[in-house]
Amino acid sequence: MKTSAIIPERIKLNHIEVVSTYINDDTINKNLNFEFNVAHNTKHNLDDERIKIELFINLLSTKEIGIKYHIDFYFQIEDLKDHYELDQDKNIPIFSGQFIATLLGISFSTARGIIYQQLQETNFCKLILPVVSPSKILDLRIKNS
Repeated sequence: MKTSAIIPERIKLNHIEVVSTYINDDTINKNLNFEFNVAHNTKHNLDDERIKIELFINLLSTKEIGIKYHIDFYFQIEDLKDHYELDQDKNIPIFSGQFIATLLGISFSTARGIIYQQLQETNFCKLILPVVSPSKILDLRIKNS
């Protein structure tokens, strides 16, 4: 797998779409144990040099108290051809893990800010999602059905 230098100026975040949200803070209290999960999916258009990162972020207690977000990030990559190789057998692109992890880092950091802002009028107003290594998110890919 080739690993080309990632040049930040060639990565453009063109659009962010908050696809779905779930916020249930009705019975929030200090004794609830919350489980934090983040996962992703990627889609691409090689001809247009575009990549979409779908992030799924959950912070839930066993009582379904918490938050769920699905946020899509649409990137335009000027040098996309430098960040993948075609699998000869399946004719599909295999992207560099470092490249996808970079896009995940940008996406997750942006999502943390969006979620923080949207929670300001809820009982989760002091919640700041944890920092997560993009390489850990990379391992949590959702399989397309």
